[in-house]
Amino acid sequence: MKLRRLLLLAGLIGLAVLVMVHLNDLTKFWDALQDLQWYIIPLIVIVQLGSYYFNARYYQAFFAISHYHIGLRRLYETSLAINFANQALPSGGVAGTTYLSEAVKPEVPAGTATLAQLGRYVFTFLSYFIVLAVGFLLLFLGRNSDLNKPSVKLVIILMLAVLTVGLILLMVFQERKRLEAVLRQGVRALNWFGRVILRRVRPLIDPERISTFLDEFYVGYHLVLGGRGRWSKLLGWSLGYNIAEVLTIYVVFVGMGMWINPGIVITAYTLAIIASFAGFLTGGVGVYELGMIGTLTALGVPFATGFTVVLVYRALSMILFLPPGFYFYRRRLLGRAPQETVS
Repeated sequence: MKLRRLLLLAGLIGLAVLVMVHLNDLTKFWDALQDLQWYIIPLIVIVQLGSYYFNARYYQAFFAISHYHIGLRRLYETSLAINFANQALPSGGVAGTTYLSEAVKPEVPAGTATLAQLGRYVFTFLSYFIVLAVGFLLLFLGRNSDLNKPSVKLVIILMLAVLTVGLILLMVFQERKRLEAVLRQGVRALNWFGRVILRRVRPLIDPERISTFLDEFYVGYHLVLGGRGRWSKLLGWSLGYNIAEVLTIYVVFVGMGMWINPGIVITAYTLAIIASFAGFLTGGVGVYELGMIGTLTALGVPFATGFTVVLVYRALSMILFLPPGFYFYRRRLLGRAPQETVS
């Protein structure tokens, strides 16, 4: 219960910070809404609800490989709550992973839940190469292909850099001894921080729990490796999520009366995601937006238009989906949600 109370308190603080950070944008947001067609908001809601559905189905398919059958409704609520946790608690995805572990207890071990979240990042990243390939093709076939080619090359370089980092991490996770060495160094550093800075007598993390966690993690890891026949489902649900996110941004452009080259939106979204990785300590706040606006401007979209589209996209995503995400986040941590396990 201590961990759940800590997560709940952190979520409340994070929500308050998010509201304060974006308070100054509310006036600009309402002004921008006046330029949109009325039907855009329900379209955005439908597309975003679809993205959470794809996430929930990914988790369901992943857990099924390890023979854990969790209800779709429960995982859908969990997907909304994870989105809230990752935005309210800037931690590079750690907050969402921790919440997922709590949300699927006691049916799914913590190690398997962590593996599911790591797998989501991997399959989302791999599936985005399909979307990105389409984006490259559309850019090259567009009217301003000569202008776009340098940006396309930049995206390729950045994606190769991210892929290299991903391969290094894969090498670490592939061998238990390597991962155990990394984790123990991290635990040692955290416990030193707790002992010296926080003046705690007891360690923040019990080193003995690392072995139990790794046992659970690698049981799931080997099951996933043995279930290669189901990887296509995981890739497919991840692909659906990526398409929904790109489509949301494109819908905002359409709402402003602009039918631009979809490749521009795909490229801008890619650079924004990469930028948010670099600025994960701020939860992508500011860094994500700047990355997307800068790319849109470089690809020929007027700065004012790009700024308005990104502002509306981000503001609507927060206003429409953070409140229900916080509701499910809070309800699960307080133990008030039903623990159904019907798939």
